[in-house]
Amino acid sequence: MKLQMIGLSVAMMFVVAATGALAQNDQSLSAGRKIRDGAVAHGVQMYQQHAQNRSQVLYYQAQTQTQTKTQTPVAKAEATDLVTGIKSDLAAADKELAKLKADHPKEPEVLKLIASIEKHHANVRTACTAAEEHAKKEHHDHVAISDCSADMWHELEAGSAETTKLMKVLKVDKIEAPKKPAAKKEAAK
Repeated sequence: MKLQMIGLSVAMMFVVAATGALAQNDQSLSAGRKIRDGAVAHGVQMYQQHAQNRSQVLYYQAQTQTQTKTQTPVAKAEATDLVTGIKSDLAAADKELAKLKADHPKEPEVLKLIASIEKHHANVRTACTAAEEHAKKEHHDHVAISDCSADMWHELEAGSAETTKLMKVLKVDKIEAPKKPAAKKEAAK
């Protein structure tokens, strides 16, 4: 009987220790997931911002054409490069969104926000295609390119707002600026 009590006591100690270890592991996994979610969500915002900046550059390049006497259209190569960059940024943002979707498959609010963001990105792609079509024409319409880039910018703005909401749902904190490295010590003389 005494041996059974000792055995039972030892078993209980293992159960308590294992439960504590699992709880710690869950906390570290939760902290790790929060860090990953933060990095991924900030990546989405970064790519959206890059695409938005490119659309703004395209918009103003097309706008300046109406103010010059020569009415020289925005160069096809420049317009194509900017649109290609926007598409590339969207692809990278969508890749990051796919990671979040995979990490949160049973969270309807997260999935709803991701779907909304993807819809805005699809609208940007549609505007990109239209801008490319206008840029391919021999005498392309800079006003139409300007309108397409404005559509891109506003869709990206709406997508960014949805990304901010997503970050709040995921409880992602703003990333702090990197700390400045300590001054390097002088080499030993």
